[in-house]
Amino acid sequence: MSKPRALEVIEDKVTTVTGQLEPRERALIVAAIIIIVVACVFTAFNFIYKSIDAQIAETEGYRRSLNFIADNQSTYLANRAKKDAMRQRLLNADSKVVNKLTSMASSLGFDVTVTPKDPHKTSDDSGAEEQEIEVTIKNVEYSKYLEYLVQIHKLDTPIYMRHLNMTRTSALSNSDTKMSGTITLMSYRLKEQNAT
Repeated sequence: MSKPRALEVIEDKVTTVTGQLEPRERALIVAAIIIIVVACVFTAFNFIYKSIDAQIAETEGYRRSLNFIADNQSTYLANRAKKDAMRQRLLNADSKVVNKLTSMASSLGFDVTVTPKDPHKTSDDSGAEEQEIEVTIKNVEYSKYLEYLVQIHKLDTPIYMRHLNMTRTSALSNSDTKMSGTITLMSYRLKEQNAT
């Protein structure tokens, strides 16, 4: 199989040109070609080396992330479970907190005045609503007052005491002491509760 005509023409021209050069000029051209080839090879190896370094650094970053996840997975899962449990409590929060507070007092044998304020969203992005509730108690036995506070504390509804004001309204200092006061409570629930 013969060489293509174009390749033969190029070979003839190169031979003609190099045949006219002095030995020193040929040596310079060969040296220049060697330098260009070495520079190209060096550039290619440098690019490959940097690419490998970048891949190693990226792999190390992934490895550190995986190690962090492995080290903190149990803490994350525990926190997630607590968050889910609180979310469920907020979703299941009874919207009739006022009725609960009133019926608890009635079961203990006294009346209370329960005044709910307008609910408003919490400052975070959870979608929860908080509502301030003021409970007024008048002339109730000290032991029943304390029992009422304990029952509020044991409620399943997410409700917390913000302020407690108690004053003695009788001169007696024994178990028949009568108390009056106000309890300020904060109740929480998720807005989604309204839709269910």
